[in-house]
Amino acid sequence: MVLFPEKIGGEYLRMERPMPVYSRNNERFDIWLSRSPDLIYWGRSKLLLGAERVLWANDKIGPTASPIKTERGWLTLFHAVDRDESRGKNGWEKAWKKRYTTGLMLLDLDDPSKVLSVYDQPLMAPDMPVETDVGFRQNVIFPCAMLLEESGEVKIYYGASDTCVCLATAQLDDLLALLP
Repeated sequence: MVLFPEKIGGEYLRMERPMPVYSRNNERFDIWLSRSPDLIYWGRSKLLLGAERVLWANDKIGPTASPIKTERGWLTLFHAVDRDESRGKNGWEKAWKKRYTTGLMLLDLDDPSKVLSVYDQPLMAPDMPVETDVGFRQNVIFPCAMLLEESGEVKIYYGASDTCVCLATAQLDDLLALLP
């Protein structure tokens, strides 16, 4: 679950990935948006982004870091998982076949249940040794925070291989340019 950093329309909003009896379609987890008047009672849930809209994910998606408010809308990250039978072993499973990547999308400022744009490829994918070759889970990057600095620099803190935390940076204008 990921909270928006401010109330919108007098309500708290969160992105979440509910897991009722395992998912909407086997492991095709999606991102939903829910609302609350008080951070206790949540409801009026609505599908925000279905896994089938993320072309590079063949397994599941989910929210990752609180969105940042921009003039064009709420800029937010999500994780996307693809499964490949050629991947090897790691962790407690006999074979870890998943790869976690990071997606980017833009939501409407006044009604974040409206997806304005989704970048058509992963914003970030495991490629450094700390993300691909070592650690508890190989081929995993998982954003946990996205911060906008006054300079326009966006800092993305992310977990690598379920073992350590890393930092990636980008300019806000460059990220927004990826989203038509």
